Amino acid sequence: MWRVAVAWHALVVVACAPQVVGTPHVPAHRPIAAPSPPLIPASAPRVYETTVTISTYGYQQALEPSGKHDSIYPYPRLNWAKVGPPAPKNYRAIVLENSYTQVTVLPELGGRIWRIVDKTTDRTVTYQNPVIKPLRWGHRGWWLATGGIEWCLPVDEHGLNEYRPWNARISGASVTVSDREERTRLDVAVTISLDTAHSYVTIQPRVTNATDAPQTMQFWGNAMLALAGNRVTDATRFILPAAQITLHSSGDDGLPSPGSTLTWPVFNGRDLSRYANWRGHLGFFSSPAASGDFAGAYDTSSDEGIVRVFPAGIARGVKFFGGKGIDPFTWTNDGSTYFELWGGLLPTFWEYVTIQPGQTFDWTEWWYPVSGLGQGFDMANLTAALRLSSQADSVTLGVVTSVNLDGELRLWQDGQVLATWPVSTGPGRSFNVIQPGANGVLGLQLLNSAGRAVAEMGGVPQHPGHVDE
Repeated sequence: MWRVAVAWHALVVVACAPQVVGTPHVPAHRPIAAPSPPLIPASAPRVYETTVTISTYGYQQALEPSGKHDSIYPYPRLNWAKVGPPAPKNYRAIVLENSYTQVTVLPELGGRIWRIVDKTTDRTVTYQNPVIKPLRWGHRGWWLATGGIEWCLPVDEHGLNEYRPWNARISGASVTVSDREERTRLDVAVTISLDTAHSYVTIQPRVTNATDAPQTMQFWGNAMLALAGNRVTDATRFILPAAQITLHSSGDDGLPSPGSTLTWPVFNGRDLSRYANWRGHLGFFSSPAASGDFAGAYDTSSDEGIVRVFPAGIARGVKFFGGKGIDPFTWTNDGSTYFELWGGLLPTFWEYVTIQPGQTFDWTEWWYPVSGLGQGFDMANLTAALRLSSQADSVTLGVVTSVNLDGELRLWQDGQVLATWPVSTGPGRSFNVIQPGANGVLGLQLLNSAGRAVAEMGGVPQHPGHVDE
């Protein structure tokens, strides 16, 4: 059996703590946020089972077998005339939580992560549809916009088997959900876990071909997100370290046709990373792939965001979708809204990969909520999300980390340290300042208590070594 696996550690190649020319100093600076709360002590994760009740349309009674010549065979079609009205239904739920994050998994609905809660702010960052309602989207011609993070294979869009029960196995502080996809007979499993010290959720997808024939496939994880009270606001910012995007779909008549390449984030003078600037629904891929190993979003009205960290050399696909201008009653009954952040093996929905007999594709990625950064973040890795934004006569900088950390924040200007600040940061405890008089080539660097760089961005001099995470 041969295997394609990922061994991935550092996100950015940088120096050990560099030698500083001149004497760093603590400048007179202006805090831009309220005093931070105390650091939250870490606690060992726990796992338990419960049930959740969700109003559910009677779609199961409307499922009808497809024929062998049907493009979705052997999956069922939906007879829309037979769909019953919504009624409360109980679902098995597996909950993982530590001091910082709570994760709820629903095995009966495709093994999805249904809910991620930032316990430091008591906000849910995943979309929670109050009703499970079929709509006419997706490869099957029907799909359930349940919310959370769904696992989509072996085809594009929302896959074929995301709606049905998956197996679930609890081991320590993790749960593994799994299924055998019926068309290809591929085995898919996703392990979801928390540790003691960090706010991030570790997600490990794995697809194995145990058959005796090659199979073509895609695999995507689709996160349905809502960062401001189960809705998407015009204050949402989409964060993607790329210079170009490729359109997948658009309801914006000011944009070119699907398949076109656009500059990112600004196209024809319009900043498309700001939801306020969208004129209709929009779906796009990073093109050709993300230039960094992170993506995410931030709502500046709720001061809440989410980070996805992933190995871009393996999980090459990143896609955003937002349904601006689409009637939300298409997928729900209360007007709630969401956007999607996809991550997958292939750069776009238009490409497939062949998985040989005995071959496995797998990788590890991490998701964590962030808050308290005001306008969001510009760089992220496993340890920290950093903000560095310039104004006419000053620079605003900020940091929040996925683990409790005492260290130092350095602002670089033209290859020299301009200013330093001692920081004590962790989940739910950000650090933000405005530094006047900063200009030129700027960089931001976070060091831990041992003086090792754990995150950096911009114009920081490079040295042998790597960022410690």
